[in-house]
Amino acid sequence: MKTIAEFVLPGHPDKICDKIADLLVDAACTRDPRSLVGVEVALHQHKVFITGCISTSPPMTLEEVALVVKKAFIDAGYGDDWAPHPEDLSIFFDLRLEPLDNKLRHLRSISDDQAICVGYATNDRKHHYLPKAHRLAYVAGQEMKNLRQQYNLGPDGKVIVCCCNNVIDRISLSLHHKPQINRSELYKMAGQVAAKIGLFNWDRISVNGGGDFDVGGPFGDNGLSGKKLVMDAYGPMIPIGGGAWSGKDPHKIDRSGGLMARWLALRAIRLGIGQQAKVLLGWHPGDQTPTTKQLTVDGKIRPISLLGSLDLTLDGLYRRLGLQQVQFATYADGSWFQKSAPWEAPMALLKNTVKQNDYVL
Repeated sequence: MKTIAEFVLPGHPDKICDKIADLLVDAACTRDPRSLVGVEVALHQHKVFITGCISTSPPMTLEEVALVVKKAFIDAGYGDDWAPHPEDLSIFFDLRLEPLDNKLRHLRSISDDQAICVGYATNDRKHHYLPKAHRLAYVAGQEMKNLRQQYNLGPDGKVIVCCCNNVIDRISLSLHHKPQINRSELYKMAGQVAAKIGLFNWDRISVNGGGDFDVGGPFGDNGLSGKKLVMDAYGPMIPIGGGAWSGKDPHKIDRSGGLMARWLALRAIRLGIGQQAKVLLGWHPGDQTPTTKQLTVDGKIRPISLLGSLDLTLDGLYRRLGLQQVQFATYADGSWFQKSAPWEAPMALLKNTVKQNDYVL
């Protein structure tokens, strides 16, 4: 059986857009935890387009939004030798910046849209309870990010990892470089990245297979928030449910429901119910709790009550996962399930964020 997964660096145009969107979520929710945020971000060359709505108190200003945009580019590694420079950006808005009134604040306990959320986990602790190819693509991407300044490479970059029968078969690296680079330096870095995930056969390593990658970032491709939702979740081997997460506040069910579904799948594995677990949660507009709840373990549907007594109201998910304490931009690079996070933690580690008035699933 062959599996495949990808990861991209924070300087990839799509990931810059996700970072901008989640920095806006964090800025609004820092002002008021029940802020409503639904934004989309698009990017091409030095132009950034932001649309949607941010309702918080006090309302944000366009000047504040512009500072967030520039911060995202700086965090991704742009400026100095790599364009676009943050001070040269042209930022365009079709954005409602509104106060959060009491009526809207009350409605945050009800789903304002439909949502299909899928959570998945395996018992492979070594690979963070994730599909192996998906995890290795992330690990390789982190090594690329860590090494890029040493080799004077750009903020953009991509990696694809292929596995065959659970053994690494091939890795493809796209390294963002300056014109007339010494290609031996690219291969040297590629060898270090491949070795990081345990691949040492040069016949299985591809470097910039499409040719020179000296035009990268927003000048090499356009970007849009939400386009990397497969990479954000579990890779292409696992269904992802519905909508993207970046740009949505934690009271929007696409986001909190997706994170809770992962936590429930992990719970099934940690309880020893099986080797692979998938949780399906579905909400209709106006729901307080999911209309659809299903647990599948090792390919068989099992009673979801095996996971215990839990509060799956919107406010319950918010409390259970301690989402009021989360800075979502920290995970906007695609590391939602790849590093320490409240939704990755066992229940015992969350006890300080949970009120013990749980409802039965």
